[in-house]
Amino acid sequence: MTGEPQDLEALEPLLAQKYCHEAQVFRSEPYFLEITPKNVDKAYCLRHLLEILGIKREEMVCCGDGFNDVSMIQYAGLGVAMANAQERVKEVADYITRCDNDHDGIAEVIEKFF
Repeated sequence: MTGEPQDLEALEPLLAQKYCHEAQVFRSEPYFLEITPKNVDKAYCLRHLLEILGIKREEMVCCGDGFNDVSMIQYAGLGVAMANAQERVKEVADYITRCDNDHDGIAEVIEKFF
């Protein structure tokens, strides 16, 4: 769903409570409200991929900037929030870049950690 951020902020907890057994409700950006099947998010998908590849989550680095990246950043061995990330994303990150994702933020991560 799209809408005014203040409207979606008010709607999000109502839908989350009503559909808590069937779906996840979260904002990927202030003006996007996403509704997905329960337990299907970026962390879930990465967990599945890592099992297939035989890689430990502690070896994974994930970078993100939106609300829909929170689970992935929390799951990763190193969770990175981009400089332009939403505050909620920065709160859960292990590292916050100086540059945003449009200005070499990923390159900063690669140079610093690899």
